[in-house]
Amino acid sequence: MQKKLLILLLLCLPTIALSQVTLGQVDDFEDFTFSNWTKNSSIPNENIYDGGPLGDDDNFLRVTSSGSGSDLELMTKNNGQWNGDYYQGNLSDRIKYISMDVRNSGSNVIFLRIGFQTDYGLIYRCSTTNAIAVIPNEGWKRISFSILEDNITELSDPFNYAVTFGSSSQGVEEFRILHSSVPAWESEPIDAILDIDNIIAENQPLNVFDYEFNTELKIYPNPSEGVFTVSSNENITEDISYTITDVLGRTVRTGNSKINEEINIQDLNSGNYIVEIKNNSGEISRMKLIKK
Repeated sequence: MQKKLLILLLLCLPTIALSQVTLGQVDDFEDFTFSNWTKNSSIPNENIYDGGPLGDDDNFLRVTSSGSGSDLELMTKNNGQWNGDYYQGNLSDRIKYISMDVRNSGSNVIFLRIGFQTDYGLIYRCSTTNAIAVIPNEGWKRISFSILEDNITELSDPFNYAVTFGSSSQGVEEFRILHSSVPAWESEPIDAILDIDNIIAENQPLNVFDYEFNTELKIYPNPSEGVFTVSSNENITEDISYTITDVLGRTVRTGNSKINEEINIQDLNSGNYIVEIKNNSGEISRMKLIKK
């Protein structure tokens, strides 16, 4: 009876124009800001200027919890560009996954979840049912959270009514990334350092891979305005094949070239890319490339 009354009340609310969270939307923190990611504790988020998953000069967000009280809550929240309608009126454009690159720079295991809240006179909250363990000393990892209904746990009290992502969605008011061993809206206490980059809205999970960087090969100039060269510490002209991938995990260019031979990327958009190089022996190297 309570749920029926609640739904009736929601239908009687005035129509509000909601913003939309669009497929491919990404926070990469390259603007040296926090991109509207805030927190409740006295320990502020940090924008770290390099050392992200793409290597040198790749910015990322650092979230730290330490000390006592609320400062031990490992949580960051967004009330800006991640608010609004995740459904967008049709199944083909519906946001089904939130992916991100993460790294545990502390010493304790982090059980990472995401949560959502709506507030249309009554507050409704939910959390991803399953946590993703982020292990210390494993480097950068790309992870994906499904936000389909089967993977969401309702947290609201007393109605136990989840934020919905269907056509009747009220729209997300707050999006959280937090540590908890069980579905929750608040973080469990932990002394931890969580690094986050490339938070992406998508309808299928991205390819998951570990970031590996080769110290023998280099890309120059980097940043590049239109061409780059893969160079080696040795004076060689070995044949190579290359694949260029954008931050959304999409392959934007493949080809064959040689060490110390120019590769043209004039037609690529400005941004960050990963260049994967394979030599004749099948050895693979990954390097970061910035296109101006």
